[in-house]
Amino acid sequence: MLLLRTMCGEIMCRDSLVRGALEGRRRVATGFTIVELLIVVVVIAILAAIVVVSYNGISAQAKESALKADLSTGAKQLGMIKVEEGSYPDDATGLKKSSGTIFSYTGDENAFCLSATSDSLAGKSFKITEAGVIESGDCEEIISTASTTMQTFTPAACATLADNQIVTLTDARGTPQRSYSVARFGTAGCWMLHNLRLGSTVSAMTLTPSDSNVVSNFTLPKLNDGSRVVDSGLGAGNDYDTPYVYGPVSGDDDSGANQAKNYGYLYNFSAATAGTTRASLPANGGHAPSSICPKGWRLPSGGAVGSNSDFARLDQQLGGTGDYQGESPAYLTTSWLSSGSFGGVFSGYWNGGFYDQTSYSSLWSRTAYDGDVRNAFNADFTSGYILPGNDYLGRYYGFGVRCLLN
Repeated sequence: MLLLRTMCGEIMCRDSLVRGALEGRRRVATGFTIVELLIVVVVIAILAAIVVVSYNGISAQAKESALKADLSTGAKQLGMIKVEEGSYPDDATGLKKSSGTIFSYTGDENAFCLSATSDSLAGKSFKITEAGVIESGDCEEIISTASTTMQTFTPAACATLADNQIVTLTDARGTPQRSYSVARFGTAGCWMLHNLRLGSTVSAMTLTPSDSNVVSNFTLPKLNDGSRVVDSGLGAGNDYDTPYVYGPVSGDDDSGANQAKNYGYLYNFSAATAGTTRASLPANGGHAPSSICPKGWRLPSGGAVGSNSDFARLDQQLGGTGDYQGESPAYLTTSWLSSGSFGGVFSGYWNGGFYDQTSYSSLWSRTAYDGDVRNAFNADFTSGYILPGNDYLGRYYGFGVRCLLN
């Protein structure tokens, strides 16, 4: 009996194990759980996103490459036109390009800017100039650089620049010709960001109305290195009515590698204003009618506080009040000084010799002092103060010159 019971128990146990195994198989065969399905869906979505992004990126790169290829080809065509006709064309008619490429062009005799966009690349554009370098952006941003000389740079071109935007222009005068950075400061206009370096250590230079801000030919004298000293007494007419140019200034970096030492040359008022004499100025001071600035440019105006001079308006655009500020105003480092947007340098001054080339700078205005025309207004600045055009000193001094576009 006990044996029968035991055998039945074993049989029941085996039946139970078999049923359990079958039920387990049925449970496994029911499919994926919800969590497993979600994981699969997420993985598929990630893979799809990677594929789409990769495809879009490759497609965009291909379209950008096509735009750049069109620009390169267009620039070569423009170069051939320049060789054959002596100047770049007025428009981009006839330039080869891919289907969908849209050209924008501006050019003159010596320079051009060609930009390319595509409807399938919203917000993307590239440009190339006569320099042959392809860059991001469009020609509207650099339309003014189509004129590469200061003499052909116009107020309309200046107006296309954004505030503080810098372009490089070449003064067509002198040997070698000098290039200067130029920037627009809001309503104050376009200013040179380097001191003028016009003159020769070899001989005098003749400036003409076709290249300079003069009404008749003016002879700019040979540079005086400072060894030839003139009388600086207030009674000496020579100090006022005889032009002098002083330079090269000791310590000057003519290469331009050190902005803080790009002194340029120093000019007395008569030289800076292309021969203005005491007799040629009105009794109440007035503005000199000419200057050694390039054609279309001039010396800025200066004057007493409240005169709304060019220098005062510049100071206001740079963050100042347009009047004297002392005790190291914080905005100086980001405005007038060499580290700032105006890039002013401590070029010092000449008065029987060169002085203060490490701590002081003064720039001529075109405005004679109304109290005594033996003096003229100038802009002074150091690391500790700014006098934006409302200081005046004897016209025999040698100061720096920065020109303003009319």
